[in-house]
Parts: sequence; C-alpha cells; structure tokens
Amino acid sequence: MIQPRLGYLLVLSVPLCAAIATPRGLEFAGLNYTGWLWLGMLVLAVFLIMAEKAIFHDERCVRFPVIPWAAFFGFNWISLIWADDFGPRNIQDAMQVSMPLVMGAAASMFFETREQLRTLQRIFLMSMLPLLVSLVIWRLDLMPSLDFDTGMRPLGLTVGLVGCVFLAMAPPKYFTAVVGWGVSLAVCFASGGRTVTLSILALPMLHPRIGTKLGRVILSVLMLVLAVVVFHSDSFQQRFFYSGSGTLEDLMAGDVRGSGRFDAWPKIFDHAMLTPWLGHGIGSAYDYVAIVWPGMNHVQNDYLRVFYETGIVGFVIFILVSIWQTLSLFSRVQSSTGLVQQTYLAAWLGWLLFLMNATTGNPISYNLWFMNPLFVLMGAAYGIDALESQESSSVLSDPQDNLHFYEQA
Repeated sequence: MIQPRLGYLLVLSVPLCAAIATPRGLEFAGLNYTGWLWLGMLVLAVFLIMAEKAIFHDERCVRFPVIPWAAFFGFNWISLIWADDFGPRNIQDAMQVSMPLVMGAAASMFFETREQLRTLQRIFLMSMLPLLVSLVIWRLDLMPSLDFDTGMRPLGLTVGLVGCVFLAMAPPKYFTAVVGWGVSLAVCFASGGRTVTLSILALPMLHPRIGTKLGRVILSVLMLVLAVVVFHSDSFQQRFFYSGSGTLEDLMAGDVRGSGRFDAWPKIFDHAMLTPWLGHGIGSAYDYVAIVWPGMNHVQNDYLRVFYETGIVGFVIFILVSIWQTLSLFSRVQSSTGLVQQTYLAAWLGWLLFLMNATTGNPISYNLWFMNPLFVLMGAAYGIDALESQESSSVLSDPQDNLHFYEQA
C-alpha cells in the first residue's frame, strides 16, 4: 500500500527542486536534467493523487479550486487540435503550462495540518541557500562547463517567490521579513533581472497587512526612492539603455533596451490576428518567434503568448481566471489567520509577482522554477483552510462538542 506521506514529501520537494535547477548542460538521452526532473514530478504527482483517491476515497480529496484553472488549461489542450505544425513541442508546452494545477491539487490533498505548513515555509526559506550558491558560481564563473546564464531569469523568479514567503511573515516577524526581502532584492539585482527586481521593490507597497495608512504612505515613498536609486545604478543603466545611461523620461518614452522585444512583438501580434478567435494552438509560438526574432523561441510576454496561441477565447478565459485568482487569494488573506494567512499572503504576493513579470517574460512556462512552487503555496493554503473549516463546522454542529472545540482552539 502507498504511504500517504509520500505525496506530502513530493510536494515539499517542489521549492528545493526549483532552487537546484539553475545550471543547464547536464543532458540525458538528449533532454536536459531539468526536463527529466519536472516530467518525473508530474508523472509521480498524477499517480499519487490517483492512488490516494483509490485507497482513501472521500477521506482524501482535492481542495484546490480546480474548475477555474481547468477551464484555461483545458482550452490549451483542446487547442492542440488546430495547432500549427503539430508535434512533440506542442504537447510539451501543454504539459509545462498545465502542470502547476496538478501540483496545486496535490498540495491541497496532502497537506492537512498547520505544522505541515510551517515545514513548507521552512523549506522555502532554506531554498534561498542553493539559489545564493548558484548566483556566486555564475558571478565568479566557477563552473564554465555548465550554462548558468540561461538560468538567471528563472532563478530571479524563484528568489522573488522566496522573498514573498519572507515578506508574508510580517507581521509579526518584521525583522525576518525585511532581511529576507532585502536578500531576495539583492540577489535579483545581482542576477541582472530588471523586471523582477522592480517587482520585488513594489511588493512591500502591495502588502495588505503592513502598517497604518500613514505608515503605508511612508513605506511607498521609501520604496520609490529605493527604486530610483536602483534605476540609476551603473549596472541597471547598462541593462536598460543601449547607450549605457538614460533618464526616467527615456524609460517612460520606451527608449530602452528591449533585447528585440519591441521589434518582435508587433510582428507576433500581426501573425496572431490571422487566426484571432482560437489562435495558432499551444506550443506554436516556439517556432514562429524564431522566425521574427533570431536566436529567441519565447515571446517574452505571456499575455501576448496566450493571445497568439489560444486567441481571443483563450485570452479572455485567462484574464477572467487571473482576476478570479487575484480576488480569491486576497479575500482569503483577509478572512484567515496565523500560518494559513501567511501562506495565502505569500501566494497572493507571488501571484502579483507573476502578473507583473508576465509582461516582459514567460513565467507561465517556468513550471519547475516558479509556477509549481507558487501553486503549491496556493494549494497548501486552500487545502488546510478547507479542512479546518470542515472540521470546525462538524464540531460546532454538535452542541455537546462546542466546549471541547473551544478548549482546543
């Protein structure tokens, strides 16, 4: 018989797997080890969910709100029917994009106590160490045989999500939250990530539980001042402007280094308009982007990618699901307490991090590095919240048990 703890251990491994998956270049059977890693985790997660349901029936259930996301991910799979040049790449992209839902469902099933949430929180915090090690190896070029350059963008998002977990600890642990957030900011800045660095700077201003109204105004001013300082640093100026320097007016005017984005995006949009309602099918952007953007296979804008691959129908579904997810997490932050609230808050901040970085990157396909850990946070919080609500309702429905329940609480 499969032990119920196996699924719990799998979910716990998700943030650690994200943290150690920075280097590229280790291939097995023609596939990078990161590909084998996420594929193996996906197969094992699906198997364990099915096994747990078969063994425990209604005693173990998925408490993640699957239906909204199933509408979007399901449409992605349906789009395989009309995908351009259908092949293995299309199936791979469909699997990568939809895998987070499986991990969120697994987390909602296998997490059952607040102590398990505490363990998950610690695992996230511990994952900062291998991320720091990868950054040092890359900066000092200690392992030239491996490709760390490609992994810096997903590393920045993983670090940003860990920073969200730190930031969610305030209140009451303000010192830990500030230090952890500061480390994540420094790592993202050192990794060269422009959007993720600015996003992390914005997160304290979006934190719904920090300070009074006056305190939030002061915090916002401090973050804006820090953002200006970061923006005018030499390394940031070189990454933002072709000339190596520029002003905020240049930034607002769009006179920035886009690495080819601003030339490629209009061409991708124009091609998307050839099939505006249903798009070109999941995975189709990979080959087309290489035609209009030499040396690149990703749109580097997930909103445009969703529109290109799934058309107006898929884009509208995605936007509606995104709005629902934002409101759902925020309402849960307001209504929950303790570790459950901290986990919801970390997930909410992480979700905002996704929405911001989706404008200039492709985090929706970073299942191993970002989306899986994010959905694990969501799933764990949804799961324990639903389980505690169910237990509370069950106990309070029997007046004779009320006193015993309040004594335990």
